[in-house]
Amino acid sequence: MKIRCVHLYQTCNVLPVVILAIIPSWAEGACSLSSLASAGVQVCNSGSSGPFSAPSGDHVLIFPVGGTGTVSGNILFGPGMDSVDMQSGRILGNVTQGAGIDRFTLSTGEVSGDLNQGDDPDDFVMGGGTLGSLAQGDGRDTFLMTGGTITRAFEDGDVAVMTGGSIGRVDMKLDNNVFEMSGGTIINNLVTGFGRDTITLSGGIVGGNVSVSGGDDQITLSGGEIRGEVRTSVGNDTFNWLNGGYARSNVLMADGNDTARLYNLSEYYLSANPLLDGGPGNDALTFDDTVSSQPGRYANWETVNVSNGSQLNLAGTLVLGDSLTDTGVLDIDSSSRLISTSGSVIPFSAGSLASLQNAGTLDLSDAGRSLTGTLTVTGNYTGQNGRLLLLSALGDDASASDRLVVAQGRISGSTRMLVSNSGGLGALTRGNGIEVVKAINGATSESGAFSLQSPLSAGAYQYYLFKGGATAGSENSWFLRSAVIAPPTPAPPPVEPAPEPAQPTPLPAPAPEPEPEPEPEPEPVPVPVPEPVPEPTPTPTPQPVPAPEPAPTPQPVPAPPPDPEPEPNSPPPVTPAAALPVPAIGTPPLPEPVRGAAPIALYRPEVANYSVVAPTAAVLALSSLGTFHERQGDQALLTQNGTTSAGWARVFGSDFRQRWSGDVSPGLDASFKGYQIGHDLYAWQQNGGQTQRVGLFVAHNRLDGRVKGFAEGFSDYETGRLKLQGESLGAYWTLTTPSGGYVDAVAMGTRLDGRSRSVRGVGVDTEGRVISLSVEAGYPLPLSQRWVAEPQVQIIYQRVDLQDQHDGIAHLRFDSQAYTTGRIGLRFKGHYQLSSVPIAPYLRANLWHTKDGHDTLTFDHAEQIRTAHRSTTGSIGAGMVATLSSSASLHWSADYLSDLDDDGAQGVNTSLGFRLVW
Repeated sequence: MKIRCVHLYQTCNVLPVVILAIIPSWAEGACSLSSLASAGVQVCNSGSSGPFSAPSGDHVLIFPVGGTGTVSGNILFGPGMDSVDMQSGRILGNVTQGAGIDRFTLSTGEVSGDLNQGDDPDDFVMGGGTLGSLAQGDGRDTFLMTGGTITRAFEDGDVAVMTGGSIGRVDMKLDNNVFEMSGGTIINNLVTGFGRDTITLSGGIVGGNVSVSGGDDQITLSGGEIRGEVRTSVGNDTFNWLNGGYARSNVLMADGNDTARLYNLSEYYLSANPLLDGGPGNDALTFDDTVSSQPGRYANWETVNVSNGSQLNLAGTLVLGDSLTDTGVLDIDSSSRLISTSGSVIPFSAGSLASLQNAGTLDLSDAGRSLTGTLTVTGNYTGQNGRLLLLSALGDDASASDRLVVAQGRISGSTRMLVSNSGGLGALTRGNGIEVVKAINGATSESGAFSLQSPLSAGAYQYYLFKGGATAGSENSWFLRSAVIAPPTPAPPPVEPAPEPAQPTPLPAPAPEPEPEPEPEPEPVPVPVPEPVPEPTPTPTPQPVPAPEPAPTPQPVPAPPPDPEPEPNSPPPVTPAAALPVPAIGTPPLPEPVRGAAPIALYRPEVANYSVVAPTAAVLALSSLGTFHERQGDQALLTQNGTTSAGWARVFGSDFRQRWSGDVSPGLDASFKGYQIGHDLYAWQQNGGQTQRVGLFVAHNRLDGRVKGFAEGFSDYETGRLKLQGESLGAYWTLTTPSGGYVDAVAMGTRLDGRSRSVRGVGVDTEGRVISLSVEAGYPLPLSQRWVAEPQVQIIYQRVDLQDQHDGIAHLRFDSQAYTTGRIGLRFKGHYQLSSVPIAPYLRANLWHTKDGHDTLTFDHAEQIRTAHRSTTGSIGAGMVATLSSSASLHWSADYLSDLDDDGAQGVNTSLGFRLVW
């Protein structure tokens, strides 16, 4: 009877293994096989038998477990469904199963010769033992090997699975072959031929080459080891290298539109492979979640995809295309990265253009280790909203930087540039700037190809990205600059000066015509010669003396041509760029470049913010210091002597704006308010009637204002806010005379605390102190019975000391020269009674002048920004003193001030105070 069994990839008809119990006893004994013409079952248990032949029918030959039988000679089966089950024993010869659906199982034992299973679908299973060779013949054959040894070759199989054991070589011809290997060893080559073949290696070792022939074949390596080459043939073949495994020799994809996929690999596995060659055709290589660093390994690929978080390190040259296609495309997806320190992407054929398409990250920064990273693309670069990472030393034009170089092709698309500063202290770029993208050999660039991903600041400067420089040939390159520059005005064409010297040169040109005239001149010359010296008639030989007449031949006086020679001694003029630079997309408005104009510095907003702190600190302290009358009201109120119980207080405020000249001309539009409380400690009167007194006071004031200055290339640019408060402690000495004159001296120290923030949120906390010294004097001159005129003079000395800070971009050092301010004033005071209350209204005018000096703000111990002290301001005001009683008085004042030297100062100051005696 027959049963249907399923093995591997197809069904096959096999005879059942007959239970030994039903086999006649004579078949269980010695291995005495007889040739049978019809179907039958024979068992070789022990002993030996000679050659065996079964020319027809379905036959079963069994070598049972534990047997010792031996067949010495060949076994030949004819057409039919033949089965051999070897669980013991030996066949010392060849086995031929013939046509038909045959089965051979080898668990233990030995077949010394060759096994030929013939045509039709056959099945072979091997778990142990030894076989000389196997040829499965035509038909859809199946093969399973879990152990044992095929000494020479396995040929003509179609569907094979190998999990263990050893084979000399594998040659699977015919049909669409499938070979799956997860263990074991193939000592030499693994070959499949014709059709669409599939080879999968997840374990084991192939000692030789793995080859497929014509057809669209697929080879997958996910484990194990291929020690020879991987070779495909004509056809659109696929090579998958997944998760691991080793290809220790070349992978050669040959003709056709082939594909290769490298998944979840690193150089730990890839480094064993010297070459992965796409061969002729339109081929595609995909890095999928893979890290690789040897571009020279990958040859003859028209498309290289870096995808799914992959990283390709171009530590060399990646050549795209082959001799048929000339070039190719390198494509980086949004999750992947291309790293280069000195790499290049070039086409296979000179004159062609390679393409780099970047939707991911192009990293030239070498992890912050150097400033020499480059990537050269010979062809086209297209940004697909990708990123370009660079390391630059942000300084002047000579600063080092990584750069992308594009030759011959076109720069297009959109790429966000992320630049990291490596030790750059910031400086003014006066020329092209710091080159970050270089277009050479005719390469062109779109104006929107690059943009800065985030603000870029160093030292005192803001850097922006520009397409184009100032010199010819830089129009399509990209630069970082801290200034707005424009190409120089083209020099007047040298043709104009050239014709001027050329005009004298044509004059000597007719001179050659008179040259023949001197030739007849020798005729008159001999006439005088014979007269003086008849004998020296031989002197006609001196007629060669006309040879000196060649001295006129120095009509090479076209020596004017050497005149231009001094011109090369002068430096050759710089040829200006043909087009004005274009700021990158996302750049804020900047001043329009003007040809030939000086560079316009691009100071960052914080520079004006910080530059205004020192002069504002002086103003804040000065508001607490005030004048004698703002603090005490009037000298007529100071009448107590001895240890006094007299105190005074005032509140004051101001709204003002002021600008200081300097590198960034900082200005402040602010208001402040404060209070001051003082106490006369002791007073004494001298013999002449003068009174002296000393006292102490404390003060607190607070300022809040908006800062403007020169920033981003514009004057009066609003840069941020400044908040500053002062806590002051002062001592005073006052001398008053019986005639109403006074001298007032004050020493005050102010502790500063505040905060400066720019419009973009960058800033520092401000800490420091101010020492203020003041000497003031005034003397009233009677004008009438009720009015006096009081000239006043005041000298103020201030020293501002601010602590160093760091704003996250640069170290800041504040240095200030002393502030010396003088005031000349005139006060007109009256004396009246209002409802029996004595009042003293007054009008006053003051001229304030701060002498030359400057504050210096130093960024990173390099760039210095200076702000001048000098200012001249005039003020007019009014006030009143009311003596409410012998122990109480009230005084107020209001003043308007305005600049007298175009510094933009303007403001209103008010003060309200009182004095008590108890």
